[in-house]
Amino acid sequence: MPAMNKKSLKDVLKTQTAVRDDFAYFSDQTEKLKSHLPEADKQVFELFNHSEVKELLDFTQSDKQKAVLRAMLKEPSVKRVAIINDDVLQTLDGLEDQFPNFSEVISLCKTSLLLSSLEQPGIIQLPPMLLAGPPGLGKTLFMHTLASKLGTDFYSLDMSTASSGFVINGGNCSWADSKPGFISDSLRKSRFANPVIMLDEVDKVTGSSQFDPLAPFYSLLEAHTARRFVDEYIEVPMNASAVMWVATANEPELIPAPILSRMHIVDIPQPTRSQARKIAQSVYTGLLKANPWGKHFAPYLNEHALEKLATLPPRQMKHCLKVAMGQSVQRSGGKYRPIIITHKDIRPDIRDSSEQRGMGFLAKI
Repeated sequence: MPAMNKKSLKDVLKTQTAVRDDFAYFSDQTEKLKSHLPEADKQVFELFNHSEVKELLDFTQSDKQKAVLRAMLKEPSVKRVAIINDDVLQTLDGLEDQFPNFSEVISLCKTSLLLSSLEQPGIIQLPPMLLAGPPGLGKTLFMHTLASKLGTDFYSLDMSTASSGFVINGGNCSWADSKPGFISDSLRKSRFANPVIMLDEVDKVTGSSQFDPLAPFYSLLEAHTARRFVDEYIEVPMNASAVMWVATANEPELIPAPILSRMHIVDIPQPTRSQARKIAQSVYTGLLKANPWGKHFAPYLNEHALEKLATLPPRQMKHCLKVAMGQSVQRSGGKYRPIIITHKDIRPDIRDSSEQRGMGFLAKI
C-alpha cells in the first residue's frame, strides 16, 4: 500500500476512534444527567438518539453532514422541560394588565396550565394557537413576553420570507447551499424541550405546492407525528412533540384548512381606548426598565400624554415614545429630574430617520 494511502487510512481510523470516544462519553453524560435530576425534573425529553446519530455518521459520505452530526454527538441528547411553578397563574394575571386586549389568549393559557398541573410534574404545555388580527397589535411582543413569563425559550420565524419547506426542515445535504432547518436549529439551541416557536404572518406564505413552506407543519402540529420529526439535512429523528406552536395572521382565511384545523384560532381585537392607555403605560415602563437612562424619567405618563398615545396602534407606541423621550430631553436641556414627557413631545408623524436624531439627545442626561 502506498505511503499516502497508509496515512489516509490511519487518519480515518483515528477519526473513527475519536467519534466512538465522543459517543461513549456523551451517552454516559446523558445517563448521569437523567439520574441526578431532582424528582420534579425527572420528566425529560430525549431530543434525539446518540446511537442513531452515530449510525448515520458511519454511513454518510457528506463532509457537511458529518460536521453537524459530530457536533450533535457532543450535545446532550435530552432536554429538560419547563415546569409549572406556584406563581405562574398570578404572573399571567399581571400579563393581562400589560396586554388587556389579549385576555382571550391568556384565558386559554390559564386553562391549559390548570389541566397540566393535575399531573405531576406539571409540564408547561399550550395548544397550537393562531392569533388573528390586523397588523400592529403587538402579537410578537405578547408571545415573547408570555414565553418569558412561562420560563421557557422563544423562537420566531417570519413566514412571509419562507419560500420553501427547506427553511423549516432543512435541505438535502448534497445540495450546495443546503443547511439544517429552523426547527432543528431551534430545538438544539433551546434550554428546554418545550420552547415557544412562533410562525409570524403565516398567511403571507409564498411558494409552489412542490416546495410548500407549510408542508412540514401537517405533521409538526400533531404531537404523535412530531415525536419523529426528521430534518432533511440532518436525517436523524428529533422529538418536537413538546414544542408550543403559535402562528400569527392578518387574514386567516388565506391559510390552508388542514393547518387551521390543527390550531385554536383566537381573534385579537383592536384595544379599546381604556386598554390602549394601559398598553401605552406598559410600553413606557418597559422602555424605562430596558435602558440605563430610564431612571431619569418620571415613572408614569400624564393624562394628556396617555390620551394622545391611545390613538396609536400598539406597535407604533414604542417608536413614538422613543422619539418623545428624546424630544423631552432636548426641550428641557437635560437639566431637570425627573424628565416629564408632555403631549407636545409625542409626535406620531416623525418617522424612523428622525427617531435616531431624537434619541441622540438622551446622551445629555
